[in-house]
Order: sequence, then structure tokens, then C-alpha cells
Amino acid sequence: MRNKTLLIATLLMGVGALVTVRLTREAPTDAPVRQPLVSAAALDAARTITIKANNKSVTLIKGEAGWSVKEKLNLPADLENRLLPLMRGLQKAGDFGLLTANPKRLEKLGLTDSVVTLTGADGKATTLAFGKQTEDGLGASARLNDEKHAIRTDFTGYLEGDPTAWADLTLFSAKPVEIKSLTLEWKDGQISFARKEVGAAFEGREGAAAEDIVSALATVRAADALPKDDKEAAGARRTARITLGRFDGASVVITLDSAPSAKPGEAARAFVTVTHSDPKHQANAVTKLATFVAASWMVEQVPLSLADFRKGPVSAEPAPQTIQIPGPSPAIITSPDIIVK
Repeated sequence: MRNKTLLIATLLMGVGALVTVRLTREAPTDAPVRQPLVSAAALDAARTITIKANNKSVTLIKGEAGWSVKEKLNLPADLENRLLPLMRGLQKAGDFGLLTANPKRLEKLGLTDSVVTLTGADGKATTLAFGKQTEDGLGASARLNDEKHAIRTDFTGYLEGDPTAWADLTLFSAKPVEIKSLTLEWKDGQISFARKEVGAAFEGREGAAAEDIVSALATVRAADALPKDDKEAAGARRTARITLGRFDGASVVITLDSAPSAKPGEAARAFVTVTHSDPKHQANAVTKLATFVAASWMVEQVPLSLADFRKGPVSAEPAPQTIQIPGPSPAIITSPDIIVK
């Protein structure tokens, strides 16, 4: 009987030990408390955003017509690819509390390399300084409003101080199938093409070549923007004039002008101008603000003369109506919480 009692007691002690071990292993660890990195009120109230990064600085200003880039001739800001992703990134980013207050460690974090300042109409500013990744790889270092300590954050947004990166340089965009007619004009002549209906191929023996040009020019995005009084642009000569007619009745005129190369062996720069038949179209407004440098890929798609056009390969099959446009890829935005107007 005594042995039986001893056995039961031993078993109970063993079960108790297993339960204790299991509870110890499954006991939750103290996780850092997550708070918003930036308040929704500060994001919504922002009327000026200043970004300092890569030894450059850019200022985005919200006016009656929307956001513009101060240092880039006040051109419209690129909402889709730049500003919206930044605002969404700041909205979703968390503040996970103290990382360090050690002055020596703070110096090594590089908290002066990338700085974002949001300023409201009342002049109240929120400054965010972002530094290096934390040593454990679980986030990045940051500092709020010149505080004496650094925090840990999971913000991973795009920060660039180059004003060109924030300007919307898209002058015109349409789907190739929306283009009803194409007219190309050079010094040595011109040629025109037309579709009978939406989805039909361009008619004519050289219709496939026309498809290629329309696919390339359906989206016109400049490589850069210069002041209207740029001397190089003033000396440029007309290379080609392209007219795209849409099925909805609107039309777009694209002109390419090439400047003489500044140095021997250096490729000449080309300049692009877009004029829309709708006087209220944004292309007409931005053309008044700047001179636009044509992207090299676009220039390569347009023949220099009628003779050059007719030297090109002629195919009986229409070319695919898609083209990869160089430049930043549009960000995929899934959260509608922040609306940038």
C-alpha cells in the first residue's frame, strides 16, 4: 500500500513538472508596444513636405491645384508613384519604442541622412529622421522632432532628395487601341494611317510599323524638365511632328526637336512638346511651365525622316500593342485610408 501511494505521488509530481515546463515555454514574451509613427492628424494637415536625402533636398507644396514640386519649376508632383506611397508608408509605419539614448550609438545610426518634415498650414511641423537598420535586423532607427533618443520603426518607404524623382513627367497617356489615326511629318514628307474601328489594325502596307510607333507614343513621359529659357532647347531643330487622333474626337500633337551635341561624339539631346486639343488638358498647362527633355527610348522609336521610315522592316502582322516604359513602376496601393488631393 505504501509503495502504491509513493508511486501515485511520484506520477503526480511528474505531471506537475511537465505542466510547469509547458506553461513556461508557452508564456508570452513582453513584445514592444506599437504606436503610430506619425499621427493621422499630422498627415492630413500637411501642406508642405520637405525631404532631405542623398545630399539633396526637395519641397512638395499643396496648393489649390494639388501637390507640386517647388525645386522642379513647380511641376505637378507624381502622386501615383511617389507621394501616395510615401503617405501610405508613413501612415502604416509603427513606433516600437526606445532603441537607444546612448550618444555614441546615436552618432553611428546616421539619423541625419534622411529627414522628412511635414508642415501644416498653421506652421506646426513634424520631423522624422531615419537612420540605419537596427543591429538585430528587426527594423530601422528613427528620431522624432530632434528628441535625444532613437526609436525603432518598421517604415520602409522611398526617400529621395532629387526633385526630378518627385515630378510627374508624364505628358500624355492613352491606350494604343484608343488611337484612331496617326500622321507623321518630316521635312521630306509625311504619311498617315487610320483604323476603321476600335481593335482593328492600321491599314496599309506599313501598318505594322505604325502600330509600333503608336504603342511607343501612347504614353509620353519626359526624362527631365528644364526652364523655358534653356539655351540648348532654343537652338534645337524640328525632327518630327506626330499627330495622334483618338476615337473620342480628341487629338494630340507631339513634336520632337533635336539640339546639336555639345561635345564631339556626344549624343544630341532631344526635346518633346505635347499639345492636346482640349485646352484644359494638363499637357497644355505644364508645357507653359517647362521645356521637356525627351527620353532616349522614345526618340529611338521615331524615324528621322520619311525615307528612314520606309527603310524599316514591314510585317504583314500587326505588332503587339504593348511596350515597357522606362521609369518607376506604379506602386500597388491597396489601402484607401489616406487620400492625397
